[in-house]
Amino acid sequence: MPEERARRRRHRREPVSAAQALARFRRRAGGGSSEAGAAALAWPDVVGAGAAGHSVPVRRTRAGVLTVACSSAAWAHELTSRRDELAARLRERCPEAGVVALRFTVADHVLPAPSAPGGAPSAPVAPSPAQRVEGSRAAQGVDDPRLRALVERAAAASAARRDGPPRR
Repeated sequence: MPEERARRRRHRREPVSAAQALARFRRRAGGGSSEAGAAALAWPDVVGAGAAGHSVPVRRTRAGVLTVACSSAAWAHELTSRRDELAARLRERCPEAGVVALRFTVADHVLPAPSAPGGAPSAPVAPSPAQRVEGSRAAQGVDDPRLRALVERAAAASAARRDGPPRR
């Protein structure tokens, strides 16, 4: 007679609040801890204002590896070349963060939006007539009228961001 496998019983936990569940998730994911927060606060002092505008710490693993999101591959490469120096400065400024090493990735969607020189968020630039024509050309092959209008607007707005505000 084949041996029957003993079934493992699951022990159900008591219900937990959403805040407790989120804290548990953050602990398991390696982010959201006070140590990672401390590293994020010290980051601009460690790398300088210019590099801090193009990078932001996003996660610290249990092993102490701090992952930093960069706005482009060029910034990731630049900061990677200074990895040892930056890790030492971060450990010096913020020993409670427990950072052992740094890892740089390209993740521009994580970075905060650039702000105007006065500190206020910069307002979107309205597309010029030439940029609107460029948007219309980009959407020529789209058959659905609603989708075509969205593509035109998106392409015109992208051209406006690319070219910057109109010069006077």
